[in-house]
Amino acid sequence: MTTALPIPAPLPGRSPFAGADICQQAGLTLPSGARRPRFDDDDWDFTDVTGLAVSIPLSVRRFSFAPIISPRWRLVAKELIFAMLAPRHEAVTLLPRAYRTPVHVRTASSRLGETTRFLNWLTGQSIASLSQIGDHLCEAYLFHRRYVLDEHGTVVGENGPSVRRAAAQVIIDLLSYGELFTADRPDPGLRPWGGATASAVAEMPSGRAMNKTPPLTDDVLQPMLAAALYLTSAIGPHAITLNQQVREADQQWGRHAPGEFSSPFRAPVAEITRLLERYRHDGTPLPMLPGYLADTRLAAGWRPDDPLLTVGPGTLARRQASASSGPTGSASCGRPSRPSSRRSASRRCSPATGRSPSAPTDKDRCPGPRPCTVSRPSRWSASSAPPQQPWSPRSRECGPAS
Repeated sequence: MTTALPIPAPLPGRSPFAGADICQQAGLTLPSGARRPRFDDDDWDFTDVTGLAVSIPLSVRRFSFAPIISPRWRLVAKELIFAMLAPRHEAVTLLPRAYRTPVHVRTASSRLGETTRFLNWLTGQSIASLSQIGDHLCEAYLFHRRYVLDEHGTVVGENGPSVRRAAAQVIIDLLSYGELFTADRPDPGLRPWGGATASAVAEMPSGRAMNKTPPLTDDVLQPMLAAALYLTSAIGPHAITLNQQVREADQQWGRHAPGEFSSPFRAPVAEITRLLERYRHDGTPLPMLPGYLADTRLAAGWRPDDPLLTVGPGTLARRQASASSGPTGSASCGRPSRPSSRRSASRRCSPATGRSPSAPTDKDRCPGPRPCTVSRPSRWSASSAPPQQPWSPRSRECGPAS
């Protein structure tokens, strides 16, 4: 039979963490000049902490204790979260059931959210002290977090095990760190749910049975693995080459190119002029900007009657760079950077037959297509190759040999 331990008297004086620099105690690095959150603050801002993943939203980096209604329990929550972030503090190392490794900022933010929810729920139940928490209140809060109720109090759904685990964990944490709390503390002899872990209380499926998501069958898994192997072994090397070409083009023509980019001899005036001439000769409309970008230009001072208001210069620049940089991973076959005529520059023809798909006659034959410098890998052998699909004018382009 377990004997209940006597409730220790609250510690006199201030909290052992009063005035502490949270980032210094938790081992979190801040850039010089950044504001350092202190324990006594109601808002702890970890926005500028070095090394946090960029995917962590600002709402998770900013801890706010102000939503906790009771001022005493607000201090309890601060002491709890501080002890989780700085387990090597001399006041925390004495606790037998405290965490021995610091929790992540994201984890601490989640624990604070559930702690705030639980303490305010206690306030709504007219509970004045944490020492009043018993098994019945633990079960009531777990029921409160387990089921979804409508405005009439009728159960309309059930939350997942992760929600139930968080509800049980906050009560277990308050008991584990109770000796630290200076304003209020729960009964140290309380052992809700017979001392079971939060995962067991929440009936978490992980580690107890098969995963909730069943494994894929071979008829789905094997084709997926074969496709992934083909992408990495056959197409991957060409993707590396294409990525290098994109980097070189960005270094030469990008916005952050070296200083000589602004020099007149670096500006591709002639190439852009030829590209515009091709648009004019083919009767192709210039690429247009989305409407919201045109509105941005108007707000910046553009005249509504400006003929270039809705023209997309970025698309034109990319097409000019593609034409002048030679063949890339898009299988551009021998496109000349300086076409000898507008007719040959705008003609599309099949690299296999040299005939224009729109008029397959001898007079439209390309005057000697150059072989494509980017080989297209294929997993089909000559004997097992599938029937060739009809050639599409958009698949490749070729031009006369230079």
